[in-house]
Formats: sequence, structure tokens, C-alpha cells
Amino acid sequence: MPEQSERKPVNVVLSNSGVLSADTAVKTSAGHVYWMTVSDTAALAIELNDSANNSGTDRWALNLPAAGYAHFIFDPPIQFATGIYLDVSTATCKVTIGYI
Repeated sequence: MPEQSERKPVNVVLSNSGVLSADTAVKTSAGHVYWMTVSDTAALAIELNDSANNSGTDRWALNLPAAGYAHFIFDPPIQFATGIYLDVSTATCKVTIGYI
């Protein structure tokens, strides 16, 4: 039986966007979104776009009702080739994204 190569641990640091309430370039290079928490007092349309400036393809979208709250864990994570851009429809929302 051939000898197996030793696997080395990979040190990946998951970043946190902090609380966002406006359209924002979360990351301006390729990445992955692992989780997201969303809340709003008003009805909210939210999209995650594969770009650094909202010019790319939407990779995920949600319409949240007024006074809504949701937490999402993406397994597998959502891949973004260009960047991670958050597009929201209100300024009253609170969005936090876990990404690398």
C-alpha cells in the first residue's frame, strides 16, 4: 500500500463584516460566505452579488418581512469569484456576514 502524505492543518481565519446597514463591498476579492444574520424593522430585499461594486451576478437573495429576523448557515459556503457585495433596500436593516 502506498504511503499516504501527511495532511497539514490549514489555518483559515473567518472574518466578520460587523453590523452593516447599507450597500457595501464586504470583500473586494474572491471569497466564500459561510453565514449571515439579517434583521430589519421594515420589509427588506437583500442580495449578495459576485462583484466589488454591485455590477456582477446575484449569488443569493432574500425578501424579509417587516420585523423579520433570520440567521443562515451556508454549507457548503457560497463562492464568490470577484468579490462579495451586499445590496440592501433599506437603511434600517442590520446585516452581519461571516466570510473568508
